[in-house]
Amino acid sequence: MLKIIFSIFVVIFSIAIIPPVIAQELTNPPFSENVFVVYNYQLRMGQGEGLMLIKSAGDVEISVGLQSTSNDEFKFSDELIERINQESLVQSIVFTNLEEINHNGDLVGCVPGVKDGNQCILINLNFEQIKKFITDEDREESDGHVKRVQLETKRIGNSLIDDINREFQSNGKFHSVYIQKGNEDVDLEKVIEGTVSAVYTMPKQNSEELFDKFSNLLISKKISGGGGFYDIANDMSNDETYGIPRYEGQIAGPSVTTSTVAMTIFPESDGSRYMLNVSTKYHNVSASISEIKPLDPLFINELKRSSYFANEFTPLNSILDVLVFTDEGYPIKIDSANAHVIEKISTVDDIAKKGWFFEKSHGNFVAGKFLFGQSNSVSGDDLIFKTSQWDEASQVSIQSSVLDETVEKEMPEEEIVAEEDEQSQYAILAVIIVVAVAAAIYYMKGYKSKR
Repeated sequence: MLKIIFSIFVVIFSIAIIPPVIAQELTNPPFSENVFVVYNYQLRMGQGEGLMLIKSAGDVEISVGLQSTSNDEFKFSDELIERINQESLVQSIVFTNLEEINHNGDLVGCVPGVKDGNQCILINLNFEQIKKFITDEDREESDGHVKRVQLETKRIGNSLIDDINREFQSNGKFHSVYIQKGNEDVDLEKVIEGTVSAVYTMPKQNSEELFDKFSNLLISKKISGGGGFYDIANDMSNDETYGIPRYEGQIAGPSVTTSTVAMTIFPESDGSRYMLNVSTKYHNVSASISEIKPLDPLFINELKRSSYFANEFTPLNSILDVLVFTDEGYPIKIDSANAHVIEKISTVDDIAKKGWFFEKSHGNFVAGKFLFGQSNSVSGDDLIFKTSQWDEASQVSIQSSVLDETVEKEMPEEEIVAEEDEQSQYAILAVIIVVAVAAAIYYMKGYKSKR
């Protein structure tokens, strides 16, 4: 099972920078947007002796996320947020029409036991904290500790669901308590596990309906009217198949699942973080990963930032994340990229020019983030990078193509100047933000990507 590190940080930071002509301030506004493209080129499927199936092509999963820490941009009422913050055990609240594909290829609901055709409100609580309600009498019963966790989780969930239903204009009814114990030996397992959820269900809405509902009810016009990644999320929610068959349990051949939408509230000590996400998955569509074209699964030729960031220097608030996973025994390496390659993030200058920052360039998965720097758009050709099989011994060096050199000559980047101590501090925060924004997309979905 693939494990995605989850780490959310609220970082509000700004640095005065002075380009050659006019003063410009590097800012970190409350809103950010992210596109996450995952190539799962793990072709060996099945378990047990003699049950190995070799797929002919890999899968591609896409998530688009919009998040903010501002109640002016995600318009939840102060009363609801205050009510949620009063329950210190609440880790997140997720409203989603998520469906997953089980081992039989059938569609199931947001958690085990929820049938297809329903959508969910998940009130996620800290499992370790909820266990503190377990009494000595509970421990004397064979399953008393489980019953206590279920009772307390339902009690807390029921105390919040009426307020949540009013805010979402929904009618979620209690369904079950879902417990995921954490693996104490593997920190990565605590990404989603280690939570217990009070699950409330209602008849499912399609993604177009749900996205429109959230947009009209909860999202500010500054975001919904700003284009950029919002428009991509909106298009994904419409479930255009682009000629690819809809998934109906088929094992072979290309197919696409219907999109899923999630709205999440993360209560935090100094406020709350809100996130709207749209996801979809293409099965058996990636016959080769020698050339990665991240915009192809989005069916667009250019990736544009939101006009929300117009006239501001916000290099960390729009990020394209690309991950490529391969089977054990088939490690790969990144050979070249058509855009500038950011080798390190140690000064403000390092993120002033748009380009790829490859966190992991070789192995059974590679990962890169495209940062826009001072630009507002990037073409599909500029985003292409190439990979090849790696011998697990040779040194990896990523080459930047001639495309980058041409752009450099025609449009020289402005010089960014900042105090040395500010640059050092910002470098640390930059890495935190870059990791957190992308990882949050997967946490928000309420499940981990599966092999």
